[in-house]
Formats: sequence, structure tokens, C-alpha cells
Amino acid sequence: MADLRKELINEGLGLIKSIKSKPDVKVDLPDISELEEKLKELYSGSRDTESPNQPPIKQKASSIIVEETTPSETQPQSLPTREETTAELKRRLARELYKAELDLAGGLKIAGKPCTCLSAKHTLMLEAAAEELIAEDPGNTVYSDIIQWVRDNQPKVTVEAIQSGKYEGEYPRMASQFRDFRKRVMGTVAFSAIEESAPPITLEEAKKIAAQEAEREVERKWESQEKKPGA
Repeated sequence: MADLRKELINEGLGLIKSIKSKPDVKVDLPDISELEEKLKELYSGSRDTESPNQPPIKQKASSIIVEETTPSETQPQSLPTREETTAELKRRLARELYKAELDLAGGLKIAGKPCTCLSAKHTLMLEAAAEELIAEDPGNTVYSDIIQWVRDNQPKVTVEAIQSGKYEGEYPRMASQFRDFRKRVMGTVAFSAIEESAPPITLEEAKKIAAQEAEREVERKWESQEKKPGA
């Protein structure tokens, strides 16, 4: 290809020279000086780029390689198991029960004044948590008992009912009921069981804690009997 190109360039230059060397022939020709300059440039360029000691370089058609950029593969996050979900729901319900237990033990009063501690807004949270756990832990009847308690006792824990003093003697008993609910939910009344980072306890651990609680309860009853007059 390079030799053929040179021949064509030389023929073009020779043709230009032959035309210029015959002044007698009067032919109106276009201005070919620009063409001559272009041919010279091509000829000199071909000499500069090719070396006599090297074969002509065959240029390959450049191919554009487009690298597919894919987003970095991320490991899919695992979802919580049913056991983990149930354990967390139990802790949430137990925390609500614990707060209600403290409020009832205090007579549902703050600074001696009736509070909205167990208003419909708060008891609704208890009902919602209990209803959600009925499906997750169907073998435990405590959730339906909590819902029924709220429906039966809601009128007794309103601000008006607290002000009347009509149910003041029932609130300590209600606090004890909520303590029992919490024990049936978590298997223990230990506060550590409802902490955020607390793992669910095993059956053996629950039995051990229950035995310790029962022992303390017997001791309290024994002490109360000894303190009675005539005992």
C-alpha cells in the first residue's frame, strides 16, 4: 500500500511538472498550486513516518472496549428470625407492663395529683403489643388476658375515676396483676430480662429465676406471719 501511494504521488507531481513545461499549449487550467502543495505534504509525510529498514506497519482498526460497571455486590442483610422477632415483641410488651405496674403501685398519681398514666392512649399500646404476640406465641394465653383486663378496667383508671377515690384500694392489686402478666410474658420478673440488649432466657434459666422468686415470696410470707400479734 505504501509503494502504491508513492507511485500515485510521483505521478501526480510528474503530471504537474509536464503541464508547466509546455508553455506553448494554451489551455485554461485551474490553479493547481494548492494541489501541488498538498501532494508534496503527503509525500514528505510518508517519508517521515516510514523507515526503510522496517516493514510498513499495518494498523488495526481500534476497537473500543466498554467495561460494564456494575454496582458493588453487597451481601443481602439477613432478616430477623421468628424467634428473634417474638423475643423483641415480648420485651416491648414487658416494658409497657412494668411502667403500668409502677403507675398503679403509685395510685396513678404524680405529685399527689391524678395522672393520665393509663389513659386510652397508653392502654392501646398494651393491647396492640398483646394482639401482635397472639399470632407469634399462640400457646401463651397471657396476651388475651391482658387485652381483656384493659377492656374490663379501663373505666377505673381514668382521671375522673382516680379523682373520685372509688378504686383507690384496687390499684395495688392491679399492680400485682401486671407483675404477674410480666412474669407470664418473660418467664421472670427480673428487670434485666426487659433491657434492650438482654438475650431471651432459656427454659432452665427461667425455672431457676422462678424458684428464687418463689423462695423469696415464702420468706416474706413467713416473716409477715411472725410479725402478727399472738403468732
